[in-house]
Amino acid sequence: MARKTDYDGKIQALEAKIAKKQEEVKKLKAELAAVKEKKAKEDYQELTAYMEENNLTAAEVLAAIKP
Repeated sequence: MARKTDYDGKIQALEAKIAKKQEEVKKLKAELAAVKEKKAKEDYQELTAYMEENNLTAAEVLAAIKP
C-alpha cells in the first residue's frame, strides 16, 4: 500500500515559515526606513551648514540647481 502524505502538516509548516519570513521582512523594512530617515537628516544638516557657511538662501540654492 502506498504511503499517505500528511498534506495538512506540510501546509501548516509552510504557512508558519511564510509568517516568520513576513515578520522578518517587516522588521527589515522598518530598519530600512529608519536608516533612510537618518540619512535624510544628515544630508539636510550638511546642506544647511553649507548654506550658512556660504551665506546662501534656499532661493539662491534652488536657482543654482534648477534648469
